[in-house]
Amino acid sequence: MDAVLAALRADHPDRAVVDELTDRFVALAREVHRCCEVVILEGPASVAAVAERVTNASADLSYVMRRMAEDARAGDTTRRSADSALATERERALYDTVKEFRLAARAAIGRTA
Repeated sequence: MDAVLAALRADHPDRAVVDELTDRFVALAREVHRCCEVVILEGPASVAAVAERVTNASADLSYVMRRMAEDARAGDTTRRSADSALATERERALYDTVKEFRLAARAAIGRTA
C-alpha cells in the first residue's frame, strides 16, 4: 500500500511501476478480505464486527488508489492533490481499524499484550 501510494504521488508516475505495484496490492488485499470473511463468519461477534470494519476501510482506500492509478495512466492530474489527501486520510483510518482488530482479537483469545 505504501509503495503504491508513493509511486502514485510521484511528479511523473511510472505507469509500469504503478501497474505492477497495484496488481500486487490488489492480490494482497483480496487475501486480507478472504481472511476477514472467515473471521466474520466464524469468529466471535466482537472480532467479526471489527473485521468487517477492516474490510470496509480497506475497500475505501482501494477505491481511491484505483482512481489515482487510472488518472496516472491517463495523465490526468486534476484530482491528484485531493485524492492524495483522501488516500492519506483513508490509509490512517485503515491503520487505526487494523489496530482495533488486533486488540479485539487479543481480547477474544485472552491475551492483553
